[in-house]
Amino acid sequence: MKNLVISNSLWNIYNFRFNLVEKLSKHGKTIIYCDLKKKNKIIQKSLPNNVILKNLTYSSKSKGLFQNLKLIIQLFFILKKEKPDNLFTFTLKPNLYCGLVNNFFKFYFFPTLSGLGTAKNRGGILLSFVKIMMRLSFKSSKKIFVHNKSEKKFLNKIGFNYKYIIQVNGSGINLSKFKFLNYYKKISNNFIFIGRLIADKGIYELINAVKFYNENEIKKIKLTLAVLIDEDNATSIKFHQLKKKLIGHNIILKKNIKNVRNLLKYNGCLILPSYSEGMSRSIMEAISSGRPIICSNISGCKEMVIDNFNGFLIKPKSAKSIYNALKKFNNLTFKNKTKFGKNSRYLAKKNRFDEKFVVSQYLNQIKNNEIN
Repeated sequence: MKNLVISNSLWNIYNFRFNLVEKLSKHGKTIIYCDLKKKNKIIQKSLPNNVILKNLTYSSKSKGLFQNLKLIIQLFFILKKEKPDNLFTFTLKPNLYCGLVNNFFKFYFFPTLSGLGTAKNRGGILLSFVKIMMRLSFKSSKKIFVHNKSEKKFLNKIGFNYKYIIQVNGSGINLSKFKFLNYYKKISNNFIFIGRLIADKGIYELINAVKFYNENEIKKIKLTLAVLIDEDNATSIKFHQLKKKLIGHNIILKKNIKNVRNLLKYNGCLILPSYSEGMSRSIMEAISSGRPIICSNISGCKEMVIDNFNGFLIKPKSAKSIYNALKKFNNLTFKNKTKFGKNSRYLAKKNRFDEKFVVSQYLNQIKNNEIN
């Protein structure tokens, strides 16, 4: 059996799909096509022998007709050459374009919709185009994986029966790796943002809220922005330009952090004022580690946070809402902050965010194909 995995980047595979790729390899040869320009030596050494990496010339923010047509043609020849038994795609363009091409081949196709991102946030013509493309592209899918109820309803609304849609808890995380971290008083006023350096994550609103808070409240707070540079996104922010604006505001900017556990250990609350999410990985990692959360009241976030139980839900695109949540959190007693953290870990276990549950649902589809 041959499994074909197509994604936008090696980083995405390594950080979100590594366990799935390992398990797929036990069911046969697994070939991964993604952008290898930014190679990661660790993953190349760690991959099983029957997993092969191949380059895909790719840019997620390319809008030109020629560039996108070139990508579609490239994917056509990849599918024609590989002839996979199972085709798994991740991120929007691989989902849409592979699905479009697969209408000619009819391979067992399993796209994963992990948020609509910029298309959803901008709406209008872009979102209408994505809807049309999905209707055309997902026709050939065996099952469609989604990360939250909102995506499930979205697909149903544009014509896909619920029986073809499988909802999973994101890519899942390793609960054994992200163990409960003790909570200390000295970190209770330290807030951490972990995510891509793009405006759609609510970074500007967050910075404005923290600046206003520290200018007007007696008890000051510290914010660390641990960001991943994403130059391919339409709303990307320049690292050095932002860093200059933060000087003297008790806000620290760090990039491409590898040790997330260490960040969570020294910060008392994760804050994510994102405009949209598939299923937030940073929130999953934080709740598993026993950290309270302040996040947007949107699908992909609110599934992991119960207001006033393990954190606070805020209005997206609102610096005022962030400020009010910061104030509410800092007015909590240390005992209640600690309780919020314990409640987070409880929800991580109760809602089965462990990656083994997510991977098993993909493997079930492989087994169905093996039987057929």
